[in-house]
Amino acid sequence: MLNDFIRWVKTNNLSLKIPLEAEKLQQLSMLDLSKKKIRQLPESIGALENLQILKISGNRLKTLPSSIGNLQKLKTLQCENNLLQELPPQIGKLQSLLVLNLNGNRIKQLPKEFYKLTRLTRFTIAANCLTSLSSDLKKLSRLLYLSLDTNYLEELPDVFDTMRSLYYLDLSYNNFHTLPPSISKIDELETLLLEGNDIVNLPSLESHDMLMRLNLNDNNINRLNFDISKLEDLQILTLDNNNLEYLPDSICKLQNLNHLSVCANQLKQLPKCIGDLSNLLELDVEENKLRSLPQSFEKLTKLKNLYIANNQGLQRPNIESLEFCDIS
Repeated sequence: MLNDFIRWVKTNNLSLKIPLEAEKLQQLSMLDLSKKKIRQLPESIGALENLQILKISGNRLKTLPSSIGNLQKLKTLQCENNLLQELPPQIGKLQSLLVLNLNGNRIKQLPKEFYKLTRLTRFTIAANCLTSLSSDLKKLSRLLYLSLDTNYLEELPDVFDTMRSLYYLDLSYNNFHTLPPSISKIDELETLLLEGNDIVNLPSLESHDMLMRLNLNDNNINRLNFDISKLEDLQILTLDNNNLEYLPDSICKLQNLNHLSVCANQLKQLPKCIGDLSNLLELDVEENKLRSLPQSFEKLTKLKNLYIANNQGLQRPNIESLEFCDIS
C-alpha cells in the first residue's frame, strides 16, 4: 500500500511536501495536505500507521476513504471546508482521536459508529447540514469544546449531564425553540452561545457560576426567567434583537460584567441600580424605547464605549471615562 501512496503523491505533484521513501512514510506522524485542490484521498493513506495529525482542510473532498479507520494513532483530524456529505462508518475505529474539525462541509447525519469516538475532547461541525443528533452523543463524555452552530437542528438530545467538563458550547444559528434541561448540569461551562435561534424560554442557567460569556442574540426572549446574579463570573452578556421590555435588578449584581449589549429590544427603562456595574467597559442599548438614563448611571466610572442612539431623545451622559458615544 505504501507504494500505491507514493504513486498518488507523484501523480498529484505533492512530492515537495511528502517524503517518497517508504521508511520515512512509515514513521510519518504529521501530514498537512491543506489547500491542495485534492478531490479524493487514496485508500493507500491507511498505510501511514504512525500518523498522529492529518490536515486536509480547504480541498474538494466529497468522501473519506474507508481505510482512514486504519490510522489507529491519529489524534487530530482537520477536515474543514470540503464537500463532505457523510462520514464513513470506519471513522469509529479512530480510538485515539482527540480533535475532530468538520466545519464547512455538507454533512446531514453522523453515522452511529461516530459515537464510538469516546476520547474526543474537541469536536466542531459548524456550517453543515445536520438535522439531528443521536442520544449516543452522551458517550462523548470527555468533550471540552463542542461547536454545532449553523446547522438545521431543531432539538438536542438531553445528554449534557455526562459532559461535566465541557467549557465551550456553541449552538448558534440553528432552529432551537427550547434547550434540554441537562444543559444546566454542565459544571465547568465558560462560554454558551445561543445566537440566532427561536428560543422563548431558557432552561435554568443559575448553576453555571463559571460562565464568562453568554450570547442570546436574535431569539424571541421576552424576559430572563432565572436569577442572572448567580452567574457571578459573567463578563460578556449580549441580548440583542429580542423582545425584552425590562432587565431584572439582579443584573446589577454582576460585578465582573464588562460588556453588556441589549440593542434592538423593547426596553423602556434601565434598572435604577445600573450604576452598580462598577467594571462595565461597554454598554449598547441602541434601538430601544428609553427616554432617560437612571441617576446611578454616572457611577459607571470605567465605561469607555456607549451606544444609545435610536431611543427617545437620550443625551450623552457626563462620564469622564467615556472614549466613545454614538451621540455627541
